[in-house]
Amino acid sequence: MAWFRTASAAVGLSFILAAAAGCGGSAAAPKSGGGGGSSESNDKGPAEVGKAAPDLSVQTVNGKGQITRDSLSGKVAIVDFWATWCGPCKQSFPKLEELAKQNQGKVQVVGISVDDKSDGVADFAKSNGATFAIGWDDGHAIANRWKVDSMPTTYVLDSAGTVRYIHAGYHDGEADVIAKELATLAAEPASPAKGKSDDSSASASATPPADDAAKDPPKDPPKDTAAAAGGDDSGDKTEDPPPKKKGTGKKKGTGKKPAGKTPPKKKPATPPAQ
Repeated sequence: MAWFRTASAAVGLSFILAAAAGCGGSAAAPKSGGGGGSSESNDKGPAEVGKAAPDLSVQTVNGKGQITRDSLSGKVAIVDFWATWCGPCKQSFPKLEELAKQNQGKVQVVGISVDDKSDGVADFAKSNGATFAIGWDDGHAIANRWKVDSMPTTYVLDSAGTVRYIHAGYHDGEADVIAKELATLAAEPASPAKGKSDDSSASASATPPADDAAKDPPKDPPKDTAAAAGGDDSGDKTEDPPPKKKGTGKKKGTGKKPAGKTPPKKKPATPPAQ
């Protein structure tokens, strides 16, 4: 197992040397994207502008719980990779804290330490005024997946989890630039957190359709209520009978006998013989 420990140490050392070489970075402009980008999965990385953020899962060291890529979705997020041995990180932390407080409830900020050990990570964050979530990247797994080359490196994600801006290093005025980026993303329509949109669409499809009869009542209800109640349903059209004329009294006789057969005359009764 000696060769494995040597290889692991070499990988860790190469990462530290690369990050230390870029600590503070140059005065290059941050990488940015003007649109929402692709929603395709990008679990294995690297983190690139216009693509979905790579997988992320880290336990915080300051009592903020577990931070995952899904927990960051639904809001604009700042993911900052830093280290206790990075001088510019001491300058960036107070600025990130200001941004977190100015956008409380709208922007989530998480700082991920790439130190070899977790010792001193929480103390460094506290001494530099950070109250946002602080995690420790054990073995540099997340930093390697995101392809972090400089300390610090700050990623700004939109509410859909897409990388929109990348800041390699920290320079004077960096916080002002990030603040403008956050304002731009806040003006965009918010994307729902993963899982919620599916639930809402499912509940909408489960709602029974409204009854057509109740929604569009007939304009001319049938007049023949007797037929509707179970009477003659022959389908013939029915009309209201004309009103009866009021009588004017007894009919006057005409003096004429009613037409018909004349009744036979009765024969006189024959007296009995004596």
